[in-house]
Amino acid sequence: MIWDHETNVEERLDDMPNGVVRVYPGSGAVAMLPLTPENNYNPTVLFCGGSDMPDYSWGNYSWPYINTFYYPASKDCQRLTPEPADGSRPTYEQDDDMLEGRTMGQFIILPDGKLLVVNGGENGTAGYSTQTLETLNYADMPYGMSLASQPVGTPAIYDPKAAKGKRWSNEGFSTSDIARLYHSSAVLLPDASVLIAGSNPNVDVNTSTVFNTEYRAELFYPPYFSASVRPDPSGIPTKLSYGGDPFDIKVPSKGFSGSTNDAGDSAIVAVIRQGWTTHAMNMGQRFLQLNHTFTANDDGSLTLHVAQMPPQPNIFQPGPAFVYVTINGIPSTGHYVIVGSGAIEKQPVGAASVLPATKRSDAASGSADGSETSTDGSAHSNDDDSSLSTGAIIGIAVGGLVVLGLLGALIGVCIARNRRKNNRQPTDTSFMMNSNANPTMAAVGAGAGGYGLGAGAAAGQRGSESSAFVPLRQDYANHDSWASSSTASLHGPYRDQAVPQPHAPFQGQEYAESRNSGNGMSMDYDPYAADSRLTTMTPGGHRY
Repeated sequence: MIWDHETNVEERLDDMPNGVVRVYPGSGAVAMLPLTPENNYNPTVLFCGGSDMPDYSWGNYSWPYINTFYYPASKDCQRLTPEPADGSRPTYEQDDDMLEGRTMGQFIILPDGKLLVVNGGENGTAGYSTQTLETLNYADMPYGMSLASQPVGTPAIYDPKAAKGKRWSNEGFSTSDIARLYHSSAVLLPDASVLIAGSNPNVDVNTSTVFNTEYRAELFYPPYFSASVRPDPSGIPTKLSYGGDPFDIKVPSKGFSGSTNDAGDSAIVAVIRQGWTTHAMNMGQRFLQLNHTFTANDDGSLTLHVAQMPPQPNIFQPGPAFVYVTINGIPSTGHYVIVGSGAIEKQPVGAASVLPATKRSDAASGSADGSETSTDGSAHSNDDDSSLSTGAIIGIAVGGLVVLGLLGALIGVCIARNRRKNNRQPTDTSFMMNSNANPTMAAVGAGAGGYGLGAGAAAGQRGSESSAFVPLRQDYANHDSWASSSTASLHGPYRDQAVPQPHAPFQGQEYAESRNSGNGMSMDYDPYAADSRLTTMTPGGHRY
Protein backbone atom coordinates (compact mmCIF):
# COMPACT_ATOMS: atom_id res chain seq x y z
CA MET A 1 0.00 0.00 0.00
CA ILE A 2 1.12 3.56 -0.72
CA TRP A 3 -0.31 6.16 1.62
CA ASP A 4 -0.45 9.84 0.72
CA HIS A 5 -0.30 11.35 4.18
CA GLU A 6 -1.32 14.79 2.94
CA THR A 7 -4.55 13.64 1.29
CA ASN A 8 -5.02 10.52 3.44
CA VAL A 9 -5.50 8.46 0.27
CA GLU A 10 -4.33 4.85 0.08
CA GLU A 11 -3.29 3.09 -3.10
CA ARG A 12 -3.35 -0.67 -2.70
CA LEU A 13 -0.58 -2.53 -4.49
CA ASP A 14 -0.49 -6.08 -5.74
CA ASP A 15 0.06 -8.87 -3.25
CA MET A 16 3.64 -9.87 -2.55
CA PRO A 17 4.64 -12.39 -5.23
CA ASN A 18 4.90 -16.10 -4.46
CA GLY A 19 2.79 -15.81 -1.33
CA VAL A 20 5.76 -14.80 0.82
CA VAL A 21 4.92 -13.03 4.09
CA ARG A 22 7.54 -10.43 4.98
CA VAL A 23 5.84 -8.83 7.99
CA TYR A 24 5.83 -10.20 11.53
CA PRO A 25 5.90 -13.05 12.27
CA GLY A 26 7.19 -14.05 8.82
CA SER A 27 9.75 -11.30 9.32
CA GLY A 28 11.63 -10.93 6.06
CA ALA A 29 14.64 -8.64 5.72
CA VAL A 30 13.68 -5.26 4.25
CA ALA A 31 15.75 -2.20 3.33
CA MET A 32 15.70 0.80 1.04
CA LEU A 33 18.47 0.52 -1.55
CA PRO A 34 21.05 3.32 -1.69
CA LEU A 35 19.76 6.66 -2.97
CA THR A 36 22.22 7.82 -5.62
CA PRO A 37 22.57 10.39 -8.40
CA GLU A 38 22.37 7.46 -10.80
CA ASN A 39 18.81 6.59 -9.70
CA ASN A 40 17.91 10.26 -9.19
CA TYR A 41 17.37 9.55 -5.50
CA ASN A 42 14.20 7.60 -6.28
CA PRO A 43 13.67 4.97 -3.55
CA THR A 44 13.59 1.26 -4.31
CA VAL A 45 12.83 -1.21 -1.53
CA LEU A 46 14.35 -4.69 -1.31
CA PHE A 47 12.41 -7.53 0.36
CA CYS A 48 14.17 -10.84 1.10
CA GLY A 49 13.19 -13.95 3.00
CA GLY A 50 10.24 -14.44 5.31
CA SER A 51 7.85 -17.35 5.01
CA ASP A 52 5.45 -18.75 2.44
CA MET A 53 3.52 -20.92 4.90
CA PRO A 54 -0.10 -21.57 3.85
CA ASP A 55 -2.73 -19.36 5.46
CA TYR A 56 -3.97 -22.12 7.76
CA SER A 57 -0.50 -22.63 9.22
CA TRP A 58 -0.36 -19.20 10.83
CA GLY A 59 -3.00 -20.25 13.34
CA ASN A 60 -4.51 -17.83 15.82
CA TYR A 61 -3.04 -15.12 18.00
CA SER A 62 -1.88 -17.63 20.59
CA TRP A 63 0.06 -20.20 18.55
CA PRO A 64 0.58 -21.45 14.99
CA TYR A 65 -1.23 -24.52 13.72
CA ILE A 66 1.89 -26.28 12.45
CA ASN A 67 5.36 -26.88 13.83
CA THR A 68 6.82 -23.77 12.24
CA PHE A 69 10.34 -24.65 13.36
CA TYR A 70 10.38 -27.41 10.73
CA TYR A 71 9.03 -25.25 7.90
CA PRO A 72 11.77 -23.79 5.66
CA ALA A 73 12.01 -20.02 5.43
CA SER A 74 11.86 -18.37 2.01
CA LYS A 75 14.87 -17.46 -0.13
CA ASP A 76 12.79 -15.19 -2.36
CA CYS A 77 13.81 -11.56 -2.98
CA GLN A 78 11.75 -8.83 -4.65
CA ARG A 79 12.41 -5.20 -5.51
CA LEU A 80 9.73 -2.52 -5.57
CA THR A 81 10.04 1.10 -6.72
CA PRO A 82 6.93 2.72 -5.22
CA GLU A 83 7.05 5.78 -7.52
CA PRO A 84 8.37 4.76 -10.96
CA ALA A 85 9.97 7.62 -12.87
CA ASP A 86 7.67 7.06 -15.84
CA GLY A 87 4.54 7.35 -13.69
CA SER A 88 3.49 3.74 -14.26
CA ARG A 89 1.89 1.55 -11.64
CA PRO A 90 4.41 0.10 -9.16
CA THR A 91 5.22 -3.55 -9.83
CA TYR A 92 7.46 -6.04 -8.11
CA GLU A 93 10.70 -7.09 -9.80
CA GLN A 94 12.04 -10.58 -9.14
CA ASP A 95 15.57 -10.38 -7.73
CA ASP A 96 18.22 -12.99 -7.00
CA ASP A 97 17.31 -15.50 -4.33
CA MET A 98 19.28 -15.39 -1.11
CA LEU A 99 21.91 -18.06 -0.60
CA GLU A 100 19.69 -19.72 2.00
CA GLY A 101 16.20 -19.27 3.34
CA ARG A 102 16.07 -16.76 6.17
CA THR A 103 13.44 -15.49 8.57
CA MET A 104 14.29 -12.59 10.88
CA GLY A 105 17.22 -11.59 8.68
CA GLN A 106 18.37 -7.99 8.98
CA PHE A 107 19.85 -5.71 6.33
CA ILE A 108 22.64 -3.27 7.16
CA ILE A 109 23.66 -0.81 4.42
CA LEU A 110 27.45 -0.55 4.32
CA PRO A 111 29.43 2.57 3.34
CA ASP A 112 30.45 0.99 0.02
CA GLY A 113 26.79 0.79 -1.02
CA LYS A 114 26.43 -2.95 -0.51
CA LEU A 115 23.93 -4.53 1.86
CA LEU A 116 24.89 -6.97 4.58
CA VAL A 117 22.30 -9.47 5.79
CA VAL A 118 22.82 -11.04 9.21
CA ASN A 119 20.96 -13.08 11.81
CA GLY A 120 17.80 -15.11 11.53
CA GLY A 121 16.86 -18.77 11.07
CA GLU A 122 16.48 -21.12 8.13
CA ASN A 123 13.23 -22.52 9.51
CA GLY A 124 10.13 -21.08 11.14
CA THR A 125 9.01 -17.61 12.14
CA ALA A 126 9.54 -14.91 14.71
CA GLY A 127 7.70 -15.03 18.01
CA TYR A 128 7.49 -17.61 20.77
CA SER A 129 4.92 -19.99 22.17
CA THR A 130 4.53 -22.85 24.62
CA GLN A 131 2.81 -25.00 21.99
CA THR A 132 1.59 -25.39 18.44
CA LEU A 133 -1.50 -27.21 17.25
CA GLU A 134 0.77 -30.14 16.40
CA THR A 135 2.83 -30.07 19.60
CA LEU A 136 0.42 -29.49 22.44
CA ASN A 137 2.76 -29.74 25.42
CA TYR A 138 5.59 -27.36 26.17
CA ALA A 139 7.71 -30.28 27.37
CA ASP A 140 7.58 -31.68 23.82
CA MET A 141 8.58 -28.46 22.07
CA PRO A 142 11.98 -29.31 20.56
CA TYR A 143 13.34 -25.75 20.76
CA GLY A 144 11.69 -24.49 23.89
CA MET A 145 9.46 -21.53 23.13
CA SER A 146 11.22 -20.70 19.87
CA LEU A 147 9.09 -20.92 16.73
CA ALA A 148 12.25 -20.86 14.61
CA SER A 149 15.23 -23.16 14.33
CA GLN A 150 18.49 -23.69 12.47
CA PRO A 151 20.06 -20.28 13.10
CA VAL A 152 21.85 -18.73 10.13
CA GLY A 153 25.27 -17.84 11.46
CA THR A 154 26.84 -17.00 8.12
CA PRO A 155 26.29 -13.43 6.90
CA ALA A 156 26.01 -12.57 3.23
CA ILE A 157 26.51 -9.45 1.13
CA TYR A 158 24.16 -8.21 -1.56
CA ASP A 159 25.55 -5.96 -4.30
CA PRO A 160 22.68 -3.96 -5.86
CA LYS A 161 24.87 -2.90 -8.80
CA ALA A 162 25.97 -6.40 -9.75
CA ALA A 163 24.39 -8.20 -12.69
CA LYS A 164 21.42 -10.43 -11.96
CA GLY A 165 22.53 -13.84 -10.85
CA LYS A 166 25.68 -12.44 -9.22
CA ARG A 167 24.35 -10.19 -6.49
CA TRP A 168 24.81 -12.44 -3.45
CA SER A 169 28.08 -13.61 -1.94
CA ASN A 170 29.37 -15.05 1.32
CA GLU A 171 32.71 -16.30 0.05
CA GLY A 172 35.29 -16.34 2.82
CA PHE A 173 32.76 -15.62 5.55
CA SER A 174 32.85 -17.85 8.61
CA THR A 175 29.90 -18.85 10.73
CA SER A 176 29.10 -17.52 14.18
CA ASP A 177 28.00 -20.11 16.71
CA ILE A 178 25.74 -17.63 18.49
CA ALA A 179 22.05 -18.02 17.64
CA ARG A 180 20.50 -14.72 16.55
CA LEU A 181 16.77 -15.31 16.35
CA TYR A 182 13.81 -13.38 17.77
CA HIS A 183 14.76 -10.03 19.37
CA SER A 184 18.13 -9.79 17.60
CA SER A 185 19.61 -6.49 16.46
CA ALA A 186 22.43 -5.11 14.33
CA VAL A 187 23.68 -1.62 13.54
CA LEU A 188 26.50 0.01 11.55
CA LEU A 189 29.15 1.65 13.72
CA PRO A 190 31.21 4.77 12.96
CA ASP A 191 34.29 2.70 12.09
CA ALA A 192 32.23 0.85 9.40
CA SER A 193 32.02 -2.39 11.37
CA VAL A 194 28.65 -3.83 12.42
CA LEU A 195 27.52 -4.46 15.99
CA ILE A 196 25.38 -7.60 16.33
CA ALA A 197 23.61 -8.45 19.56
CA GLY A 198 20.50 -9.89 21.14
CA SER A 199 18.26 -12.94 20.66
CA ASN A 200 15.63 -14.17 23.05
CA PRO A 201 12.78 -16.28 21.61
CA ASN A 202 11.36 -16.69 25.10
CA VAL A 203 8.66 -15.04 27.16
CA ASP A 204 11.28 -13.80 29.62
CA VAL A 205 14.92 -14.26 30.57
CA ASN A 206 15.79 -17.93 30.13
CA THR A 207 19.37 -19.17 30.37
CA SER A 208 18.64 -22.90 30.35
CA THR A 209 16.77 -23.52 27.12
CA VAL A 210 17.93 -24.41 23.62
CA PHE A 211 17.94 -20.84 22.30
CA ASN A 212 18.56 -18.97 25.49
CA THR A 213 18.54 -15.29 26.35
CA GLU A 214 21.68 -14.02 24.65
CA TYR A 215 23.92 -11.49 26.38
CA ARG A 216 26.92 -11.75 24.07
CA ALA A 217 27.53 -9.23 21.30
CA GLU A 218 29.69 -9.47 18.19
CA LEU A 219 31.43 -7.11 15.83
CA PHE A 220 31.26 -8.06 12.18
CA TYR A 221 34.10 -6.72 10.05
CA PRO A 222 33.16 -6.66 6.34
CA PRO A 223 35.78 -7.62 3.73
CA TYR A 224 37.09 -4.07 3.37
CA PHE A 225 38.70 -4.47 6.79
CA SER A 226 41.34 -6.68 5.21
CA ALA A 227 43.00 -3.43 4.12
CA SER A 228 45.42 -1.94 6.64
CA VAL A 229 45.11 1.59 5.26
CA ARG A 230 41.91 3.52 4.81
CA PRO A 231 41.10 7.01 3.48
CA ASP A 232 41.53 9.81 6.01
CA PRO A 233 39.45 12.68 4.60
CA SER A 234 39.40 16.22 5.92
CA GLY A 235 37.04 19.09 5.26
CA ILE A 236 33.77 17.29 5.94
CA PRO A 237 31.42 19.89 7.43
CA THR A 238 29.50 19.32 10.63
CA LYS A 239 26.22 20.36 8.99
CA LEU A 240 24.72 19.58 5.59
CA SER A 241 22.06 21.74 3.98
CA TYR A 242 19.37 20.94 1.45
CA GLY A 243 20.93 22.51 -1.60
CA GLY A 244 23.47 25.31 -1.39
CA ASP A 245 27.15 25.81 -2.00
CA PRO A 246 29.32 22.69 -2.45
CA PHE A 247 32.28 21.92 -0.23
CA ASP A 248 35.68 20.28 -0.73
CA ILE A 249 36.97 17.11 0.90
CA LYS A 250 40.73 16.50 0.80
CA VAL A 251 41.94 12.88 0.76
CA PRO A 252 45.72 12.57 1.29
CA SER A 253 47.62 10.31 -1.10
CA LYS A 254 48.68 8.03 1.78
CA GLY A 255 45.07 6.90 2.11
CA PHE A 256 44.89 5.01 -1.20
CA SER A 257 47.02 3.33 -3.84
CA GLY A 258 47.04 3.46 -7.61
CA SER A 259 45.98 6.25 -9.93
CA THR A 260 44.45 9.33 -8.32
CA ASN A 261 42.10 9.53 -11.30
CA ASP A 262 40.85 6.01 -10.53
CA ALA A 263 40.46 6.94 -6.87
CA GLY A 264 38.30 9.92 -7.84
CA ASP A 265 36.19 7.83 -10.19
CA SER A 266 35.64 5.18 -7.51
CA ALA A 267 34.86 7.67 -4.72
CA ILE A 268 31.57 7.45 -2.87
CA VAL A 269 30.63 10.19 -0.42
CA ALA A 270 27.75 8.64 1.48
CA VAL A 271 25.47 10.11 4.12
CA ILE A 272 24.24 7.23 6.26
CA ARG A 273 21.64 7.17 8.98
CA GLN A 274 22.00 3.85 10.76
CA GLY A 275 18.42 3.83 11.96
CA TRP A 276 16.94 2.63 15.23
CA THR A 277 17.35 -1.10 15.53
CA THR A 278 15.09 -3.68 17.12
CA HIS A 279 13.47 -6.96 16.12
CA ALA A 280 15.67 -7.38 13.01
CA MET A 281 14.70 -3.94 11.67
CA ASN A 282 16.55 -0.65 11.30
CA MET A 283 13.78 1.92 11.25
CA GLY A 284 14.76 5.05 9.36
CA GLN A 285 17.90 3.51 7.84
CA ARG A 286 19.08 5.56 4.86
CA PHE A 287 22.05 5.68 2.50
CA LEU A 288 22.36 8.74 0.28
CA GLN A 289 25.30 9.29 -2.07
CA LEU A 290 26.25 12.92 -2.55
CA ASN A 291 27.11 14.04 -6.07
CA HIS A 292 30.75 14.99 -6.62
CA THR A 293 33.48 15.87 -9.09
CA PHE A 294 37.18 15.83 -8.28
CA THR A 295 40.62 17.27 -8.83
CA ALA A 296 43.64 14.98 -9.01
CA ASN A 297 46.42 17.03 -7.43
CA ASP A 298 50.07 16.90 -8.49
CA ASP A 299 51.11 15.62 -5.04
CA GLY A 300 48.89 12.57 -5.55
CA SER A 301 46.17 13.73 -3.18
CA LEU A 302 42.54 13.89 -4.18
CA THR A 303 40.17 16.80 -3.75
CA LEU A 304 36.50 15.89 -3.94
CA HIS A 305 34.12 18.71 -4.82
CA VAL A 306 30.94 17.59 -3.09
CA ALA A 307 27.36 18.73 -3.45
CA GLN A 308 25.14 19.42 -0.49
CA MET A 309 22.07 17.24 0.11
CA PRO A 310 19.51 17.18 -2.71
CA PRO A 311 17.09 20.11 -2.26
CA GLN A 312 14.28 17.79 -1.16
CA PRO A 313 14.08 17.12 2.61
CA ASN A 314 11.60 14.26 2.14
CA ILE A 315 14.34 12.11 0.62
CA PHE A 316 16.55 12.24 3.72
CA GLN A 317 14.88 13.79 6.74
CA PRO A 318 16.68 16.27 9.01
CA GLY A 319 18.68 14.96 11.92
CA PRO A 320 21.94 13.18 12.76
CA ALA A 321 23.89 11.05 10.30
CA PHE A 322 27.42 9.96 9.45
CA VAL A 323 29.41 10.79 6.32
CA TYR A 324 31.75 8.11 4.96
CA VAL A 325 34.20 8.55 2.10
CA THR A 326 34.89 5.32 0.24
CA ILE A 327 37.87 5.05 -2.13
CA ASN A 328 38.45 1.91 -4.19
CA GLY A 329 35.93 0.05 -2.03
CA ILE A 330 37.55 1.00 1.29
CA PRO A 331 35.61 3.40 3.54
CA SER A 332 36.87 6.04 5.90
CA THR A 333 35.52 6.24 9.39
CA GLY A 334 32.21 8.02 9.74
CA HIS A 335 32.11 11.74 10.45
CA TYR A 336 29.14 12.88 12.52
CA VAL A 337 26.97 15.52 10.85
CA ILE A 338 23.57 17.15 11.25
CA VAL A 339 21.39 17.19 8.16
CA GLY A 340 19.27 20.29 7.72
CA SER A 341 18.27 22.05 10.91
CA GLY A 342 18.23 18.77 12.78
CA ALA A 343 14.69 19.47 13.96
CA ILE A 344 11.28 18.32 12.85
CA GLU A 345 10.21 21.52 11.17
CA LYS A 346 10.01 23.13 7.75
CA GLN A 347 13.50 23.05 6.28
CA PRO A 348 15.28 25.85 4.42
CA VAL A 349 15.93 24.67 0.87
CA GLY A 350 18.45 26.18 -1.54
CA ALA A 351 19.25 25.59 -5.18
CA ALA A 352 20.96 22.35 -6.16
CA SER A 353 24.74 22.57 -5.77
CA VAL A 354 26.71 23.46 -8.90
CA LEU A 355 29.99 21.54 -9.07
CA PRO A 356 33.21 22.49 -10.88
CA ALA A 357 34.43 20.28 -13.70
CA THR A 358 36.62 17.30 -12.90
CA LYS A 359 40.38 17.87 -13.37
CA ARG A 360 42.45 14.77 -14.01
CA SER A 361 46.17 14.18 -13.77
CA ASP A 362 47.70 11.11 -15.34
CA ALA A 363 50.86 11.59 -13.26
CA ALA A 364 49.09 11.68 -9.87
CA SER A 365 48.90 8.53 -7.77
CA GLY A 366 48.37 7.44 -4.19
CA SER A 367 51.39 6.73 -2.03
CA ALA A 368 49.99 3.77 -0.08
CA ASP A 369 51.37 0.33 -0.87
CA GLY A 370 48.94 -1.70 -2.93
CA SER A 371 49.05 -4.56 -0.41
CA GLU A 372 47.87 -2.15 2.30
CA THR A 373 44.72 -1.17 0.42
CA SER A 374 43.76 -4.57 -0.94
CA THR A 375 40.43 -6.03 0.15
CA ASP A 376 41.62 -9.57 -0.60
CA GLY A 377 42.91 -10.19 2.89
CA SER A 378 44.59 -13.47 3.77
CA ALA A 379 42.54 -15.98 5.69
CA HIS A 380 42.95 -16.22 9.42
CA SER A 381 43.08 -19.61 11.01
CA ASN A 382 42.97 -20.68 14.61
CA ASP A 383 42.92 -24.20 15.94
CA ASP A 384 40.81 -23.12 18.88
CA ASP A 385 37.28 -24.42 18.42
CA SER A 386 35.88 -21.22 19.90
CA SER A 387 37.28 -19.05 17.11
CA LEU A 388 36.51 -18.51 13.47
CA SER A 389 38.80 -20.14 10.93
CA THR A 390 38.29 -17.67 8.05
CA GLY A 391 35.83 -14.99 7.03
CA ALA A 392 34.70 -11.71 8.38
CA ILE A 393 33.17 -11.92 11.86
CA ILE A 394 34.89 -10.78 15.02
CA GLY A 395 32.94 -11.96 18.02
CA ILE A 396 33.31 -10.04 21.25
CA ALA A 397 31.97 -11.51 24.47
CA VAL A 398 30.27 -8.57 26.10
CA GLY A 399 28.25 -10.73 28.51
CA GLY A 400 26.74 -9.65 31.78
CA LEU A 401 24.46 -7.05 30.25
CA VAL A 402 20.91 -7.79 31.32
CA VAL A 403 19.36 -6.27 28.23
CA LEU A 404 20.69 -4.77 25.03
CA GLY A 405 19.50 -1.38 26.22
CA LEU A 406 22.26 -1.34 28.84
CA LEU A 407 24.76 -0.93 26.02
CA GLY A 408 23.52 2.65 25.76
CA ALA A 409 23.88 3.10 29.51
CA LEU A 410 27.43 1.75 29.30
CA ILE A 411 28.27 4.42 26.75
CA GLY A 412 26.98 7.10 29.11
CA VAL A 413 29.08 5.81 31.99
CA CYS A 414 32.23 5.71 29.89
CA ILE A 415 31.64 9.19 28.53
CA ALA A 416 30.94 10.60 31.99
CA ARG A 417 34.10 9.09 33.45
CA ASN A 418 36.24 10.49 30.65
CA ARG A 419 34.51 13.82 30.08
CA ARG A 420 37.09 15.92 31.90
CA LYS A 421 39.92 14.08 30.21
CA ASN A 422 38.39 14.61 26.80
CA ASN A 423 37.85 18.30 27.49
CA ARG A 424 41.56 18.70 28.13
CA GLN A 425 42.78 17.11 24.91
CA PRO A 426 41.64 16.81 21.30
CA THR A 427 39.38 13.92 20.47
CA ASP A 428 40.97 11.28 18.25
CA THR A 429 38.43 10.58 15.54
CA SER A 430 40.67 8.38 13.41
CA PHE A 431 39.93 4.68 13.73
CA MET A 432 42.55 3.20 11.45
CA MET A 433 42.43 -0.38 10.32
CA ASN A 434 46.12 -0.97 10.92
CA SER A 435 47.84 -1.96 14.14
CA ASN A 436 49.06 1.58 14.81
CA ALA A 437 45.59 2.85 15.50
CA ASN A 438 44.63 4.46 18.76
CA PRO A 439 41.04 3.25 19.09
CA THR A 440 38.53 5.15 21.12
CA MET A 441 34.91 4.57 22.02
CA ALA A 442 32.12 6.66 20.53
CA ALA A 443 28.37 6.53 20.98
CA VAL A 444 26.39 5.58 17.90
CA GLY A 445 23.11 6.89 19.23
CA ALA A 446 20.16 5.81 21.29
CA GLY A 447 16.72 4.57 20.49
CA ALA A 448 14.13 3.33 22.92
CA GLY A 449 16.59 1.02 24.59
CA GLY A 450 19.79 2.69 23.49
CA TYR A 451 22.63 1.25 21.52
CA GLY A 452 26.16 1.95 20.53
CA LEU A 453 29.66 0.64 20.94
CA GLY A 454 32.94 2.22 20.23
CA ALA A 455 33.84 2.80 16.65
CA GLY A 456 37.34 1.73 17.38
CA ALA A 457 36.76 -0.91 20.01
CA ALA A 458 38.72 -3.45 18.05
CA ALA A 459 40.18 -1.34 15.27
CA GLY A 460 43.64 -1.53 16.71
CA GLN A 461 43.56 -5.29 16.22
CA ARG A 462 43.29 -5.04 12.47
CA GLY A 463 46.14 -6.23 10.35
CA SER A 464 45.99 -7.65 6.86
CA GLU A 465 43.59 -10.36 7.96
CA SER A 466 39.86 -9.88 7.73
CA SER A 467 38.50 -11.78 10.69
CA ALA A 468 38.97 -13.62 13.97
CA PHE A 469 36.90 -14.21 17.07
CA VAL A 470 38.33 -12.34 20.05
CA PRO A 471 36.54 -11.42 23.28
CA LEU A 472 36.26 -7.86 24.47
CA ARG A 473 38.16 -6.78 27.55
CA GLN A 474 35.91 -6.39 30.54
CA ASP A 475 37.64 -3.26 31.87
CA TYR A 476 34.75 -0.97 31.01
CA ALA A 477 36.00 1.75 33.38
CA ASN A 478 38.73 2.84 30.98
CA HIS A 479 37.82 2.69 27.33
CA ASP A 480 41.40 3.44 26.29
CA SER A 481 42.31 -0.09 27.37
CA TRP A 482 39.97 -1.58 24.78
CA ALA A 483 42.81 -1.26 22.28
CA SER A 484 44.47 -4.32 23.76
CA SER A 485 41.37 -6.48 23.79
CA SER A 486 43.02 -8.98 21.46
CA THR A 487 45.12 -10.20 24.39
CA ALA A 488 42.09 -11.54 26.24
CA SER A 489 41.57 -15.27 26.50
CA LEU A 490 39.23 -16.78 23.96
CA HIS A 491 37.81 -18.89 26.76
CA GLY A 492 37.38 -16.21 29.40
CA PRO A 493 33.67 -15.65 30.08
CA TYR A 494 32.32 -12.46 31.52
CA ARG A 495 31.96 -13.10 35.23
CA ASP A 496 28.88 -11.77 36.94
CA GLN A 497 28.50 -14.17 39.87
CA ALA A 498 27.46 -16.80 37.35
CA VAL A 499 29.79 -18.53 34.93
CA PRO A 500 28.33 -20.29 31.88
CA GLN A 501 29.42 -23.90 31.74
CA PRO A 502 30.95 -25.22 28.50
CA HIS A 503 28.32 -26.25 26.01
CA ALA A 504 27.91 -27.01 22.34
CA PRO A 505 26.68 -24.22 20.06
CA PHE A 506 22.96 -23.46 20.44
CA GLN A 507 22.52 -25.90 23.32
CA GLY A 508 21.04 -25.08 26.70
CA GLN A 509 23.34 -23.14 29.02
CA GLU A 510 23.50 -24.03 32.70
CA TYR A 511 24.82 -21.59 35.25
CA ALA A 512 26.98 -22.43 38.21
CA GLU A 513 24.93 -20.15 40.41
CA SER A 514 22.13 -17.64 40.02
CA ARG A 515 22.63 -13.95 39.52
CA ASN A 516 21.73 -11.71 42.43
CA SER A 517 19.11 -10.15 40.20
CA GLY A 518 17.31 -13.47 39.98
CA ASN A 519 15.66 -14.59 36.79
CA GLY A 520 15.50 -11.08 35.44
CA MET A 521 12.59 -8.90 34.51
CA SER A 522 8.99 -10.05 34.32
CA MET A 523 6.25 -8.88 32.02
CA ASP A 524 3.08 -7.59 33.60
CA TYR A 525 1.19 -7.46 30.34
CA ASP A 526 1.71 -8.91 26.90
CA PRO A 527 -1.05 -8.20 24.38
CA TYR A 528 -0.05 -11.30 22.41
CA ALA A 529 -0.31 -13.64 25.36
CA ALA A 530 -3.17 -15.93 26.26
CA ASP A 531 -2.84 -14.73 29.84
CA SER A 532 -2.41 -11.07 30.61
CA ARG A 533 0.13 -11.60 33.37
CA LEU A 534 3.32 -13.53 32.75
CA THR A 535 6.08 -14.42 35.17
CA THR A 536 9.49 -16.00 34.96
CA MET A 537 8.64 -18.96 37.16
CA THR A 538 7.13 -21.31 34.59
CA PRO A 539 6.54 -21.23 30.85
CA GLY A 540 3.11 -19.84 30.30
CA GLY A 541 3.19 -17.17 27.66
CA HIS A 542 2.91 -16.83 23.95
CA ARG A 543 3.94 -14.13 21.57
CA TYR A 544 2.71 -15.09 18.20
